[in-house]
Amino acid sequence: MVAIKANPPVNSPGNQNRIVGTTPGRVRKLGGYQKHHHLPDGHTDATQSFVRKVGQSEVKETADSLFTHIQSFFGYKRRDFVYTCEDGFAWIKTPDFDLQIRVDQCPQDPKNYLLTTEIVALHTEKIATDPRFHNCFTHHCDHLIIEFASPIQIEDKIDTLEDIPELAKAMTYEPDGSAFELKLPKLDLNIYVDESAITFSLLTLRDLGKLLDHSQKAFDILACANLGLRLR
Repeated sequence: MVAIKANPPVNSPGNQNRIVGTTPGRVRKLGGYQKHHHLPDGHTDATQSFVRKVGQSEVKETADSLFTHIQSFFGYKRRDFVYTCEDGFAWIKTPDFDLQIRVDQCPQDPKNYLLTTEIVALHTEKIATDPRFHNCFTHHCDHLIIEFASPIQIEDKIDTLEDIPELAKAMTYEPDGSAFELKLPKLDLNIYVDESAITFSLLTLRDLGKLLDHSQKAFDILACANLGLRLR
């Protein structure tokens, strides 16, 4: 498995990999929202801070639950963890991976929030194939995102794919050539690519192990198609 590699140091020119999942909801349903509060009707720094404040209890509940599950699955001791949770943002650092949990105002709908769980770093290559890792995060994370070290030329990639009949049939793209999407039912996989990142997600139910494995298979297909995409 090389679809999700241990992230390089911050100053490295390599691609950055993230495993992400989000849960949406109405701001007025957050634990800290009170009757005298007013629902935001726009998206500003102030409304984002408000959502972080009233959503702190949801973040803490999720972070505490994940902490317990991680401890149960991996057997880490207290001194193996770094755990912080405040102002609608939690950080959990372990010997094998780091993750964040945060609540944000939804950019598309200011009256909604997004509760995000994001694995931002893997410290060992083997953790990506560990069933404990898959079981721990399957219900929290359903997207693998690989951010390119530098922008890619999307129109060139579209042209390449259109010359391969089996991939051309699976592809749709924006009229301005800014992004394309591949649906691969045999791999149960959806792939979205723009100039800055490639995003993998399953077409059916969440299964983190399957997502990582099938993303690798899809990347191998794209590599064989001389698409010019690289993981590192």
